[in-house]
Amino acid sequence: VPIAVRHIESMMRMAEAHAKMHLREHVRDDDMDAAVRMMLNSFIHAQKFSVRRALERSFRKFISSTEDRAHLLLHILQEMFRKEQMYQTIRLRQRNETEEALGVLEVPVDDLESRARERRIYNVHEFCRSSAFAEAGYQLNEGRGLISRIIS
Repeated sequence: VPIAVRHIESMMRMAEAHAKMHLREHVRDDDMDAAVRMMLNSFIHAQKFSVRRALERSFRKFISSTEDRAHLLLHILQEMFRKEQMYQTIRLRQRNETEEALGVLEVPVDDLESRARERRIYNVHEFCRSSAFAEAGYQLNEGRGLISRIIS
């Protein structure tokens, strides 16, 4: 794909605009990713259908969707709850209680945010309001800053 200096400058301006829309003074990785994604989508959708499909396959890794991020965040959250359940089970066994006493598990939203930042995802609140989050049985308590899940 041929790219000129003016394309790079355009992507830089789009990244800056994306950062400003999120009330930030500095451009982050996700701002640049959004600019690249917009530029690629624009270029790809200007092509003929047969060429468009080939280009979409070639650039698939650069055009990530919200669903991809939600899937990744869901996987991270499941891992966090698995570890929390193991920890709580060990605590219950040390106190000679059964695992049936384990009703609700909770993990801090801050922990999910920090793990998401490691994977360059900076907004988890959008995910916490998604249908995928609710369908997986998770609940967000914004007042306490916790994500909870009932164990059955």
